[in-house]
Amino acid sequence: MLKRTCNPAVEISGQTLTAYVNNAMAYLIVPIFKKYGFENIDPEKWYPIQPLLDVLYEIGSQHNGSESLVAIGVKIAEYGVEAAETNKASLPVVLENWEKHLYANVRNGDVGHITTEKVNNSFYKVSHQNIFPDDLCYGLAFGFARSRLPLGTNFRVSYEDFEKRIDKGTSDKTVICVSWEARN
Repeated sequence: MLKRTCNPAVEISGQTLTAYVNNAMAYLIVPIFKKYGFENIDPEKWYPIQPLLDVLYEIGSQHNGSESLVAIGVKIAEYGVEAAETNKASLPVVLENWEKHLYANVRNGDVGHITTEKVNNSFYKVSHQNIFPDDLCYGLAFGFARSRLPLGTNFRVSYEDFEKRIDKGTSDKTVICVSWEARN
């Protein structure tokens, strides 16, 4: 796991931060959050993002860090601030506008980029080059698929190449594949 940094002026929405403490792995995450001064998160406020990146590094460095980061990402799909383009939108629209979703949740600076390639109507490749851990982005993809596809739709989220990722230090981008059974 790489330690990430960004411009100290960059902030993240308190609404989005609630996903970090309201998920299946909260019992492990909350003590780390408190250690870095994240207590009594106000969903209406904005918070400096660098302490959050330090939290994510510590979480990701733990024995079960991957699971914790995925759990956070899944909940960000539920709690995060929605861009106008993604609010109540279908999965393809969310995937095509993922970068707008990212920037609805942060402000005051550049945190990287997300580009989406439509392979076909039910298969997308999403390339991440941003400050967030790969497993958190993976969890977000899973959360988007789970919440935006019709109930009962089979779907798959995977890394295009598990070994070629930013967090492994082997690539300048991480590609996450999202596919599902097309319904007529």
